[in-house]
Amino acid sequence: MNTLKTVGILNYGAGNFGSVKRAVESLGVSPIEVKEPAELQFVERLIFPGVGSAQQAMSELKKRGFVEPLREFARSGKPLLGICVGMQVLGDWSEEGNTTCLGLLPFKVEKFNCKEPIPHMGWNSISWNQNHPNFSAASSQLAGDANFYFVHSYAAFINETENCPQHILGSTDYGPKRFCALVSQGSIWGAQCHIEKSGRVGLQLIENFLRWERS
Repeated sequence: MNTLKTVGILNYGAGNFGSVKRAVESLGVSPIEVKEPAELQFVERLIFPGVGSAQQAMSELKKRGFVEPLREFARSGKPLLGICVGMQVLGDWSEEGNTTCLGLLPFKVEKFNCKEPIPHMGWNSISWNQNHPNFSAASSQLAGDANFYFVHSYAAFINETENCPQHILGSTDYGPKRFCALVSQGSIWGAQCHIEKSGRVGLQLIENFLRWERS
C-alpha cells in the first residue's frame, strides 16, 4: 500500500497510543503523534485510541482543548477512526459517569447487564451488515468466521429505535444482547473491539481505513 505520511494518532493521556502506533507501523505507515489540538491541521486522517473509561477520556479531551477541534475535524470530512473507548466517546452519551460525549455518531453507551462475566474480555466474532454501503471497504478481505479481541464493560446496544442501526458495519453478541462492534457514518468509523490487538483481521481493518476515501 502507499505510505500515508499524514496519518495521525491522538495521544491525549487516556489511550493505548503505543499499541496503535505499532500496528500502524507494521503496515508500512509512519504515523504522526497528535498531542496538541493545533497538530490536527497537519494530518489527513486520524486514529482515536482509547482505554479506561469514557468519563476519563472526555475529561482529558476537555482539559487538553481537543473537544471542539475534534468535532471540526470530523465535520471537515477527514477520516476519523475511534477504537474501544475512542469509539464510545464518538457517540452522544455514556452511562459510565453519566458522560456527555462528542456527539459525532447517534448512539448511547450503557453498561452490560447480564449473567456473563463483566468486562466482556477475550475473542468474539462479528456479524457483518452486508447491506451497509461501506461493507466492501470494511470487510471484503476478511474471513467470515474471524474473531476480534474485546475488553469492555459498556457498549452501544442495538435496538429498533436507537443507536444508529443504519450505520452498523458489524455487531457482536454477548449475553442476551447484541451490541455495535463496528460503526460508520460518512468519514467517521468506530470499532468497539481492539483491532490493533486482533491479529491479521484487525490489521486488515486498519489498513482498509487507511486506504478508504469517501466517494
